[in-house]
Amino acid sequence: MAQLTTNAIVLRRADYRENDRMLTLFSPTLGRLDVISRGCRRQKSPLMAASEVFCAGEYVLYQAGERMTLVSCQVTDSYYGLRADYERLAHGMYCLELCGASIQPMQENERLFLLLLRTLAHLCYGKEPPRRVSAVFVMGLVSLLGFRPQVGRCAKCRKPIDPAAGGEYAAFFSPEQGGVLCNECGEGEKCRLTPQDIWYLQGIMRKGLDSLEDDGECPDALFDALRQMAEDRLETTIRSGRMLP
Repeated sequence: MAQLTTNAIVLRRADYRENDRMLTLFSPTLGRLDVISRGCRRQKSPLMAASEVFCAGEYVLYQAGERMTLVSCQVTDSYYGLRADYERLAHGMYCLELCGASIQPMQENERLFLLLLRTLAHLCYGKEPPRRVSAVFVMGLVSLLGFRPQVGRCAKCRKPIDPAAGGEYAAFFSPEQGGVLCNECGEGEKCRLTPQDIWYLQGIMRKGLDSLEDDGECPDALFDALRQMAEDRLETTIRSGRMLP
C-alpha cells in the first residue's frame, strides 16, 4: 500500500455505484491510470471538479494492490470554456480519446502529455478554427508514436515534392502510406492537395502548434485523411469522431 502524487488529466469518466466514478487518467510519467473516485458525485464533494473529463492537475492517489483511489487533487485547469462551444468540445473529446487509445499503463510519454495540454489550451482559449488545431495534434501524435508523416518527399517513390510544379493539384495524401504522394504514385487517392495544402502540412511538421500563427486552412478531405491515418496506426475507431462537425 502506497500513496503517490502525479500530474495528470482525466481522459474518461464512468459513473459507478451511487456516488462514485471510475476515471482514466493520463500521467506524463505513469501513462494510463485507472482510478476510482469515491463520493465525488455527492454535493460539495472536494473531488467533484477533479473527477470531470478535461480536468488537469496534481493528483494524489492511494494504491492498494492493483487498485488506485483518488485522495485529492490540486486542479490547474479544467478547460471549462470548451463546454460553451459544441465544435471546440467535440474536437477536445476527440483529442482525449486519441490519447486514451495511444497510451499504456506505466509508459512514460511526457511529450504527448504536453502536446495534449497545449492543444486543449488552444481549443479553449485560442481563436484558431478547431479543425486546424486538431489537425496539428493528430500529426504530432502520430509522429510521437513513431509514424512521422512524410510531407517533403513522396511516401512511396521518395521523389521530392515540389508544391509549385504540379499546377492546381500538386500531390495527394494517402492515409495508408502515411504521407504525401506525388501525382504519379497517388493516382486513385481521394485526397488531392493544392500547393497551399502541401505548404500547410510542411509548416505543421516544422513548427507544430506554433504553425497556428501562420495562414492556412485544413480542408475537409485532408482532415478526414489525417484522422484515418491516425486511427489506422492505432488500429481502432475513435467513436467521438462522429461528433465532429
